[in-house]
Amino acid sequence: MAIMLVTYDLKQPGRDYQPVFDHIKTNYTWCKGLESVWLLDTTKTAQTIRDELKALVDSNDKVFVTRLQGNWGSFNYYCGDWLNKPERNW
Repeated sequence: MAIMLVTYDLKQPGRDYQPVFDHIKTNYTWCKGLESVWLLDTTKTAQTIRDELKALVDSNDKVFVTRLQGNWGSFNYYCGDWLNKPERNW
């Protein structure tokens, strides 16, 4: 398993985040600690996650996915506790 950080900016007026939310909540073990940032516990690659989300957003939207490598810091960040759970064997 790996912890993947996913962030995005949806640009269209009236942008609809629900398809992205629904996809992530249905297909991943996740934590959403910031407005447009999710952490996913998964075996999928960054490219696979990007392609899944790309299919749900508009062509001018922005999506960024990267693997966390275990060196992180936070302040008042809800997902800090989630990251520290023993089952997050990364």
